Amino acid sequence: MVHSARPPACVPAASVLLLCTLAVLAAGCGRDGDGRRVSPPESSVPAAVPKAAQAEAAPDPAAPAEVQRMLGRWLRSDGTYVLELRGADRSGIVQAAYFNPKSINVSRSIWLRGAEGVQVVVELNDAGYPGATYVLGLAADGDRLVGKYNQPQMGQSFDVDFIRQKKFP
Repeated sequence: MVHSARPPACVPAASVLLLCTLAVLAAGCGRDGDGRRVSPPESSVPAAVPKAAQAEAAPDPAAPAEVQRMLGRWLRSDGTYVLELRGADRSGIVQAAYFNPKSINVSRSIWLRGAEGVQVVVELNDAGYPGATYVLGLAADGDRLVGKYNQPQMGQSFDVDFIRQKKFP
């Protein structure tokens, strides 16, 4: 694992800033000035969706191709952590599962298009993982997800990468 170059005192603030930014963006998405639901434009940031709604979502061919390429089973290069991205739709919902080696609750998973291209944000909420988040993008080789793992409980942030698993049960 590679630790972030930021001093430890800055890491919680950075994590809080990331989560607050995502919450603010998600809160306003899909509503007009009177609070009525509207269809998001292609380039909008998707709203976060509760896990129950994620389970019902089916993969949508209308999700951008770069998001579809992120789907699959991914093994973190420094351990037995497995991330499965099973489906995505145009609204920004991603069906995700996380294992270490047993299943860890994924409380939220979305994709968004930002300054660094398309990224997947996966938030964990389980014993030992309260509010832990991954923010990952697809590497140019197409076989690695790279990004940050933020562990607010420990006040740490790590550079991480996941390797695509070609075959899995």
